[in-house]
Amino acid sequence: MRHSVKAHVLLGALALSISTISSAQNTTSNDTLQPLKNVKVSMQRMLKSSDGRYFLDLYAGIPAPNAHLTDTQQKQKIDFKGLQKWQQLTLRSYAVNDKAVASTEYALDGNLNIISSQFSAQLNGKGTNKKIQFGPAFKAVDKPALQFNFFGDKTLKRVDVINKANGKVMQILKGFSAFPNTIGYLDINFDGYYDVVLSNLDGHKVEDQRFIYWVYNPSTRQFQRSPQMEKIVGFPKLDAQKKQIHYDDKVVYQVKDGLLTLVN
Repeated sequence: MRHSVKAHVLLGALALSISTISSAQNTTSNDTLQPLKNVKVSMQRMLKSSDGRYFLDLYAGIPAPNAHLTDTQQKQKIDFKGLQKWQQLTLRSYAVNDKAVASTEYALDGNLNIISSQFSAQLNGKGTNKKIQFGPAFKAVDKPALQFNFFGDKTLKRVDVINKANGKVMQILKGFSAFPNTIGYLDINFDGYYDVVLSNLDGHKVEDQRFIYWVYNPSTRQFQRSPQMEKIVGFPKLDAQKKQIHYDDKVVYQVKDGLLTLVN
C-alpha cells in the first residue's frame, strides 16, 4: 500500500529508466512470451532530512531527474528538475503552473548513494544556504537489491524478480496484463520496502487509471498481489508526512500497519 505522485509522474516519469536499480535483460522464457527489452522503471524515493524538517520525493537515475521538496516548518513546497551525472544531482526549481519557464529561485545539488538512498544535498535560494542530509523516510531491515526481467506480447504479462546479490530468480510475477512500456517501483505502504505497481490493461485502458499492486512482504521475501488496492480507481499519490494515499485529490486512504482506512 503505497503511492503518491502526480498522474503525469507515473505515466510520464514512469516512462523513464532507472538502470542502476533495475533493467530489462534477456532470460530464457519457458513459455510463448517474448522478452521485453524496453520496459522502463520509475523509482520514487521518499526521503526525510535528519532534522525532520524536510521531506523529499526524488526521482533519479532517469534522463530527467526531478524532485518535490516539502518544508514542514515554512509550510512550503518546491518542485525541482535538472540533471544527473553518475551520482551527482543538479536540480533547479521551476514554476509549477508554467513548467516551460525555468526558475532559479532555489537550487538543490548533491550526491545520491543509490544503494542506501542517502542524499547529501545543498539547498540555496531566497536567503537559504544550508546543507541537508536526507535518508529514507521509512527505514527497512535487510532490504533486497533487485532487478527485473520482463516478458509479454502486446502487453506485459510476466515479471521475473532477480536478486542482484546472487543473480537468481527470486520470484515470478504473472497472471495479469499490464502496460508494456513502464512500471512503478515505490513504497506504497510506507514500510520502507519498495513495491511494484503496474498499469492494469486486463479489461481496462491506461486512461481508466486502474493499477495492479504487488506489495513486498519482508517476512516471506515475496511480492503479494493486493486485491484490496486494485479495487480503487485513480492514480495514487503518496503523502509521506501523513502516511496517506491520495487518489485524484478526492479519495484519501490512511495507511496504518499495512492496512488501508478510508479517510475522505
